[in-house]
Order: sequence, then structure tokens, then C-alpha cells
Amino acid sequence: MLDNIYVLCGGISAEHEISLMSAMNIINNLDKSKYNIYPVYIDKKGAWVEHDKIEKRIEKPEELISKTEMKPAESIGKFLYGNYRVDENNLFIPSIHGTYGEDGIIQGFLEVLDVPYVGSGVLASAACMDKVFTNQILEQSGMAQAKYMGIIQQDYLVKSDEIIQKIEAKIDYPMFVKPANAGSSVGVTKADNKEELLKSIDTAFRFDKKILVEEAIIGRELEVSVIGNDFPVASLPGEHVVDGHEFFDYESKYFDRTTVIKAPTEVTPEQEDEVRRTAVKAYELMGCKGIARVDIFMRDSDKKMLVNEINTFPGMTGTSLAPLLWKPTDDTDFSSLLEKLIAFALEEYKEKKKTQRSVD
Repeated sequence: MLDNIYVLCGGISAEHEISLMSAMNIINNLDKSKYNIYPVYIDKKGAWVEHDKIEKRIEKPEELISKTEMKPAESIGKFLYGNYRVDENNLFIPSIHGTYGEDGIIQGFLEVLDVPYVGSGVLASAACMDKVFTNQILEQSGMAQAKYMGIIQQDYLVKSDEIIQKIEAKIDYPMFVKPANAGSSVGVTKADNKEELLKSIDTAFRFDKKILVEEAIIGRELEVSVIGNDFPVASLPGEHVVDGHEFFDYESKYFDRTTVIKAPTEVTPEQEDEVRRTAVKAYELMGCKGIARVDIFMRDSDKKMLVNEINTFPGMTGTSLAPLLWKPTDDTDFSSLLEKLIAFALEEYKEKKKTQRSVD
């Protein structure tokens, strides 16, 4: 029997505010008659602050913010030895996007606590967070992708001219430049020429020491929600139609009211089958568990499906496609989806406990 659910939110990433929006939506849709729900706010310096048990609906994400003067280590110690109900049946939902939450760090901490949690484990989280590494794994597995190059900041500082030449030889303009480890399109810019490429590289290096340069695909970006552990299933594809933005950036994702959400979107039956199969294959190759959103380009010229990226804890806001797509797929609403994710987390935890850890 599951007693307590701890919802981690905030964090030190550039997606701090989006995490609060996701956490609010999750908390409001969890069954409060079934679970004791405790939000745990992580501030922008990494300090943890636990809220009291949630009894009523949260009206705005700012309600989850709590101030503390404690340092991260001190605050985590206070949580573990003062508030965490160690002798009860607990589960964590790490509703933290980007660095510190979606990159394996929190997952590793929860593994040390020996507690079930929603979403992928350490390796899959870290691998999917790093866009260059994701591309390399999928490329080795024969999955179609946009042309790309990964760049390490230390190398770029030493031989920038050589690297720029290699980029221009491999990838035609326009191209996109992204931090390797960031989400919600933070730090992503488009370059139409060499001057813009240089500026875009500088921008991306502000957010990470490794960046990704990839060709611009003329086509549609389809989003598929995949759930499950050993036998994952894919939702119908969805799509954000952006008006007034060159690409689906941070502003258009969360704050532009002109962005049209299509859940599901219009594709042929053959395209629907292909994009769903592609999403499940990518999910399995990366070792994802629980839930992930797989973003796939469908190129206009030949309708070819190209895997873009995988988000191992996708947005759970009211406008996020990962939860919205399940209602038209199999009539699963958000509360029911959370129940499925909790069941997957408990299932995965039980499977891990079967693994022999000692030779005794």
C-alpha cells in the first residue's frame, strides 16, 4: 500500500518556473483521498523545503515557493531526518525539468534512498538529457536523424575556425544551435549565415559546455507521448502550430496564447503508425521507463520521420501534450495517467529489488 507521495519541484535549472506549473497540475490531479501528498520545493540554489500535506487545490504555481536560508546539504539533511517518513510507503514524483531533475542527478539520489519514483532511471535520464549523446546512440542504432555535430567548449576555444569549417562542410544553412543539456528550447537559436552561427554558438555555450549544431528540417515536428516499462505504448501524435515564431521556442511553448495545440494532429493512418512505432523504438533504445515525450520531425519533401529528442520527464502543465494526448488516444484523463505512472514506478521498483546485489 502506498502512503505518501512527495512531489519534487523547482530546481536549479532554467526551467524552474515550468517545473512549478507541472507540479501544480500533478498535485491538483492526484487522488487526495488515497495519498498523502507533500510538495518539496527546491530553490534556485538547490535547497529543499517541504510543504505541509496538501489538502486543497493549488490555484497558482507560486504557492509552491518557500524561502529558506539553509544551504542545500543542510536542507536535505533536515528533510531526511526531520520530515521524511522513512518507515512508511513512499514514492517520489520528480517534477523537475532540465538539469538537476531530468539528467539523472535526482534519480541517483532517489536510488540511494531506495525508494520508488516516477520516470526513467539514472542512465536513461542522463543519456536523453544530453542531446549529442542521444543522437550518437540513435545514429549507431540506425535511426534517422537530422545532420548534426556536437561541440565541446574547450575544443571550440582552441580551434574555433577549424570547427566552423567542419560545421559548414557538413550542414547547410539554416541550422539550429542548442545547448546539449537543456530543455524547453532554452538557449536555442537559428543561424542563417556564418555571423549568426558564431553568435548562436556563444549563446548556447552560456547554458552548457557541450552544444549541438543541427540542420533545420523543413517540415512538421510531431510529439508522441510514450508510457510503460518493458512493453511501452505510444499515444496518437500531437503538434504545436506556432504563429509569429520561427520555431517552437520557450515563449511559444508556455506563454504565447496564439500557439495552437493539436491533440491529436492530422496525419494519414500510415504516418500515424510510423511515427508511433518510431517513438516506441527510440524510447526502448534509450532505456526509458514510465513516461517520455518523443519529438519527431516529419520532413515536407519526402515525409521521412527523423527523431529530434526525447524528454524523460516532459512538461505536465495544462498545455503540455504529453498528458493531453492520452485522452484522445485511449480515453485516459490526467488523473488516470498519474495512476498508471505510479503503477509503473512501483512495478520497476519491485523488479529492481529482485536483482541480486551480493555474492553471499
